[in-house]
Amino acid sequence: MSIPSPYEILGVAPSASLEEIKVAYRRAARATHPDLGGSEEKFRQVQQAFQDISEYNNPISHDQTFQKPGEAPRAGFTARPYDERLRTTPQQPKAQLSTHYVPELSDESFTWLSRTLSEQRIHGEPRKRGLFANRSRLVREANTINLLNKNVLNVLPAARLVNGLNSPHGGQYDHVILAGYRMAVINTMTLPEGYYSFDGSVLRHGNKLTQPPQFSISSLQRSFMQMNVVPFTLVLSPNGNRHEPVIEYHRNADPTLATTPNVLNAAALIRELKLFLGSGPTPNIVDRLALAHLREAMY
Repeated sequence: MSIPSPYEILGVAPSASLEEIKVAYRRAARATHPDLGGSEEKFRQVQQAFQDISEYNNPISHDQTFQKPGEAPRAGFTARPYDERLRTTPQQPKAQLSTHYVPELSDESFTWLSRTLSEQRIHGEPRKRGLFANRSRLVREANTINLLNKNVLNVLPAARLVNGLNSPHGGQYDHVILAGYRMAVINTMTLPEGYYSFDGSVLRHGNKLTQPPQFSISSLQRSFMQMNVVPFTLVLSPNGNRHEPVIEYHRNADPTLATTPNVLNAAALIRELKLFLGSGPTPNIVDRLALAHLREAMY
């Protein structure tokens, strides 16, 4: 049996344009993604085929980077394909195997990210935006990095945390953490301790209303079609209590709904990240290409 060529794997002709190849890659990635019932082996073949074709055509320009809205087809799945399953059959993160890198660290043809950076767990640090530094934001982001390092990265050895990214929409993402082919985007805010009800749009504390930071992941999902991307808003308390503030969702704001953001205190975020990242089909994989492009987006 002959081995299919990279073009055959993606279902395109050798004369196809780079844009046609990208569209075919995204279509094949959706069809074979393990989170969507596909085969991990076939998913890797699709990734390798796209990498091989791109390197052959132009070893520098092949890109999976942030694109302008509308330049790529919409993702073929909702932001939370894992939630309904977790509600009915609670899972624990899979037992961790040895960390596996794609491409392998020994692959000298992969020049986008060095071995040292591939093995590094935390990338970037809190930095000022624009002309002036917001001290409270810098402190908040530093506390979040420390929280994720101690409670998520130490549990998931293949997880990689990238801090301070420019979003495709012109805003910023405070933190992005990926493990295997799942990616969590985290923006943060600080609120006083107390009880807050969340209706899917605003947090209510007594007569006070607070809207969580608004940010979109649609372009990010289109740029990283092999990833399952989910947004989270972390609400920190001023004194570092992980269980404060207490956030309760209204019935019509169930976080499993695709239109409702995940707004969580620190304790709940840690729990959700472990489930989301750790229960994926391949939590022990470091996607070096995705990590390289996330690093390119750091401001």
